[in-house]
Parts: sequence; structure tokens; C-alpha cells
Amino acid sequence: MGFLSNRRDEAKAAIAEGNPERAADIIVHALLEGPGTFDQNLTDISKDENKKK
Repeated sequence: MGFLSNRRDEAKAAIAEGNPERAADIIVHALLEGPGTFDQNLTDISKDENKKK
């Protein structure tokens, strides 16, 4: 899940820089271009994020 984790980190950095539009672009791109389907990628990002909490 390196691709999705890296994109999530990039999106978090964009938010920290005050650029939510860039963060949204990064996430949408990751969901469309990730290793699974859009739904699978969204689920994987959510699961990975929940594991960190």
C-alpha cells in the first residue's frame, strides 16, 4: 500500500500548507490510479488511517 500511503502523506502536507484543493486533487488521483478499484482504494486508505490511531 505504499502508493496510497505516500499520496495520503502528500495530501496531509498540502492541508498543513493551507492548500486543501491540492489535497483533494492528490486523493482523487490516488483513488483513481491506485492498485485497486476506486472503492477498494478508498477502503484501503481508510483502513490504513484507522490502524494508525
